[in-house]
Amino acid sequence: MLRLILVFMIIAAGSFASIFSPFYALLFYLWNAYFRPDDWTYGGLIASLNLSFLIGAYLVLATAFSRPRFRVGIRIGLLALFFADTLFSAMQSEHFYYSWSSWIEFSKVLIVSYVIILLANDRTRFRYVLLIIAISLGFECAKQGWAQLYRAPGAQNNNPIPFLGDNNGVAVGTMMLVPILSALAQTATRKWEAFGHRFALIGVFLRGITTYSRGGFLAAGVLGIFSLARSRKKVRAFVGAAVIGGIVLTIMPQQFWDKMNTMNASESELDDSAAGRLHFWVIARDMADAKPFTGVGFNAYNLSYETYNHPTQYGEFNGARSVHSIWFGVLSELGYPGFVLFIALFGSSVWSLWSTSRKVRNDPEKQDIRIYANALLTSLVTFAVGGTFLPLQYNEMFWHFMALGMTLRFLAQEQVSEVTAPVRAPVPKPAPFQPAFLTATRSTLPK
Repeated sequence: MLRLILVFMIIAAGSFASIFSPFYALLFYLWNAYFRPDDWTYGGLIASLNLSFLIGAYLVLATAFSRPRFRVGIRIGLLALFFADTLFSAMQSEHFYYSWSSWIEFSKVLIVSYVIILLANDRTRFRYVLLIIAISLGFECAKQGWAQLYRAPGAQNNNPIPFLGDNNGVAVGTMMLVPILSALAQTATRKWEAFGHRFALIGVFLRGITTYSRGGFLAAGVLGIFSLARSRKKVRAFVGAAVIGGIVLTIMPQQFWDKMNTMNASESELDDSAAGRLHFWVIARDMADAKPFTGVGFNAYNLSYETYNHPTQYGEFNGARSVHSIWFGVLSELGYPGFVLFIALFGSSVWSLWSTSRKVRNDPEKQDIRIYANALLTSLVTFAVGGTFLPLQYNEMFWHFMALGMTLRFLAQEQVSEVTAPVRAPVPKPAPFQPAFLTATRSTLPK
């Protein structure tokens, strides 16, 4: 009952604030997307409200009527081409009705991603978007991570997260969130806020590592390497990594390390899970070779698998199967043109974040942009490594982070104006987050 009351209070506040600005509607939508209150509460009452559709429809309409300044660029152009290619693939799918319904859901993800680019049009708003995502996803993850450390250190946590999926997806999603929490801690202007983000960071990391996911473990390793490499305060970063690493080494049982060691197994020693992935990738390549321009259809690998399945050196795995890879997933479902577009979009986004960080590194007024760029760069690389073993190519968290990277590029290119001096670090101090109607007249509300 208490959970239901809390959720209804947030819904009421979010609905009321959304009336006054589409940006508040965006924050409300992101809270619902990452927190998933219908799964957090008991019973089906919240689910029956269909919040995702209602908030999303209102967000798009409110944004259109506010007439924001459109943003265009190379990466947005690639995003539009990829969007069109997924539509073409869905139309030519071997399983049209399934692909079409899946594409409708994905189209909503890309539309909201572009809305993020339009509405997060200053650095304060950008930080609020990151903050809402971090709190909404990190709240329950951090709670579970710390609680399990106290109750059963090192035990496996098998609780799925709806939009991330099973343990493997949870592992990658939580590792992607860790750099964002670190960035929020670095740009916080209050000690208690910085401490809160770092406290949540450790809990979220523990939540991810206790999934016992091998892909998540690799992602955690890449996360540590990139965090150290991109940090200016390497001593602090090294100490933080050492503390977290020490906790993991101390609490994780031999069962965990035995499973991680299977990644070093020879081809003849592969377990069914690892051998299966290699088999599924071979089938994905065969699908692309059979239909090089369209693939088997948007999100249709699972349904088409039996048609293309055949014995390989890794064995024969029957039944409906998943591709278990973002790269082979895109290749098999969209064909070679879609694969090239996806690689170009991802590669250009990574390069853009790296170059943005490099360009502003000596500008004291844009150090927050450098920190955010490094965080998003680390998150995307972490996703690329962990997603090599998971079909997360259409996951909304990934596409929202891609959109945030594009947004940051625009913010880095714009002139600094009305930046408040920081209290403890050379970063802008965000204004207190409160509904605009409390501080402005109707004519001055953000559009």
